[in-house]
Amino acid sequence: KDDVVDLIFAKYGRGQCAVVGGFSTFQARSAFADVAKVLGVAERDVRRFTEHFPWSFGGGWIPAEHTPSGGTKLSELLAASPENRDLPLNEEPFKTALDIAEFLDGFPRFPKMHPCGVVLSRQPMNELTPTFISNKGYATTHFDMDAVEAIGLVKIDVLAQGGLAVMRDAKEALAQRGVSVDLKALEPWQDPTVWEMISGGGARAVHHIESPAMTGLCRQCNARDIDTLIAIVSVIRPGASNEGKKLAFTRRYQGLEPMTYPHPSLEPVLRDTFGLVVYEEHILQICEAFAGLPPGRADVLRRALSKQKRALIAEIRDEFFASARARGHTPEKIEEVWGLVAGFAGYAFCKAHSTAYGVEAYQAAWLKRYYPAEFMAAVLTNGKGFYAPLVYVLECHRLGLKFLPPTINEPGPAFTARGNAIRVPLTRAKGLAESTVKRLLAERKRAAFASLADFDRRVDPSPEEIETLIRAGGFDEFGQARTRQFWEAQQIQKTGSEKRKTENEAVNLEFDFEAGRNPVANFFAQNPALLREPTRRERLEAEAELFGYAVGRHPLELFEDVAWDTYCPVARLGEHVGESVVTCGLVVEQRIHHQISGEPL
Repeated sequence: KDDVVDLIFAKYGRGQCAVVGGFSTFQARSAFADVAKVLGVAERDVRRFTEHFPWSFGGGWIPAEHTPSGGTKLSELLAASPENRDLPLNEEPFKTALDIAEFLDGFPRFPKMHPCGVVLSRQPMNELTPTFISNKGYATTHFDMDAVEAIGLVKIDVLAQGGLAVMRDAKEALAQRGVSVDLKALEPWQDPTVWEMISGGGARAVHHIESPAMTGLCRQCNARDIDTLIAIVSVIRPGASNEGKKLAFTRRYQGLEPMTYPHPSLEPVLRDTFGLVVYEEHILQICEAFAGLPPGRADVLRRALSKQKRALIAEIRDEFFASARARGHTPEKIEEVWGLVAGFAGYAFCKAHSTAYGVEAYQAAWLKRYYPAEFMAAVLTNGKGFYAPLVYVLECHRLGLKFLPPTINEPGPAFTARGNAIRVPLTRAKGLAESTVKRLLAERKRAAFASLADFDRRVDPSPEEIETLIRAGGFDEFGQARTRQFWEAQQIQKTGSEKRKTENEAVNLEFDFEAGRNPVANFFAQNPALLREPTRRERLEAEAELFGYAVGRHPLELFEDVAWDTYCPVARLGEHVGESVVTCGLVVEQRIHHQISGEPL
């Protein structure tokens, strides 16, 4: 996305362009944290206190008996929360911090960049709006998105779509080994093995349908056709999934619940979605079919609902009620239908948008089904998925893919498929400076590295960086134990005028090691027991520290004392219906699930 923004600034001139600004506002966590620090609470205590705070005021379920003021007070929300009820809410200075924090709800905290908005003008931008320079170096307006439109600036939303990048990279990797893939030729999207994967909940890493809610709904609906997938993409949205819509959609799709319509006039509008308001254009169609509201005003309502403009919503509500009464509808029915429309507040998809996402999801699922190594390598490279990298690594293990350890002569920057395995790029190791990574990639493009000394001479890393690369296994291909690699690196960096060695000196140093004339080589010749390789556990722990996941093996293999054959894999649970089984796994994410009423499970 930044590349496109740079292109716009270059094409139209930096003086005529700006990124749309905005303001980050105080929410529950930030308001309490800032107030508490002003009152003298240490940073570590603030973090501990707010660890399980809701992000926003009123952002959680509060039982009626705990909400004498209607559930708007932050302290009431915390008192009703199982994670926070034991906090010293009534002790000072926390009680005062909570009281003051509530007054800051919604107040501006600091200016920020709009995630995708860019504005253009014919005249210099600073003649139309004050600007500041963001952390990315872009001129950014002090006016927010509504204000820049109000003064007549041309606003463009620049959006990035990670799923397209994944499919592009997977296709390029396949092309490099002579496999040509035309995803457009997959229409009419009827491959039974792909639908088996989607309906079985195996769409993890497939953009748009990989979240637990999406995979769960695909499984519950036993999705087997593109129309169902398109509807599912829209059902799981903040504006469409409220009021038990997900459950109703599933039951009606399966024929377990009859299709009903709020009013006969809405049957043509909602027939394809089983009587449920799912797509964004349903707002327009309901307003016109039921109330006779002009399409222009209905579209204004749609935008007002998405941006929560309460005054404008109230204004159009009066128009909706008046127009519906003129058509002879009863007040009760008008209220019911208006509730459907107003309850659609939030971010929703139009059907065309959902169709594009549904087709793309099928194409990605097809790549995962038939070319899992190339597809998962592209997912890990782009890093734009729903989950943390560890989850995708575990998915690779589930698919039977292996991971090849990082090596200095295949440093990246992308994950690469090698048959039924994926090579982890060395440049993803934590602790490498961007400048070092650039030098490493440029030098490797020029010629392969012949040794650790050759790498040090050409790339000139810091001592900490070369230690990181050794711990990551980057130099294992040269056949030396890692203990010797550490000592050799220290000797190399100590020799040759503070790492300013000539090429001949580097070669001589390597010759000394082989000939045994180097003090490090002599030391290990006399103490061979010290030249031990790290244990498997030590390697896995180092990989987990540097990459965020164990590269060589499944992370559960860290627990060597566990008798794994006594546990039941999830894939075999169906073989033990009615029995008690023991299973185990890794915690990859923590979340609180809620019932339809909002009550935590």
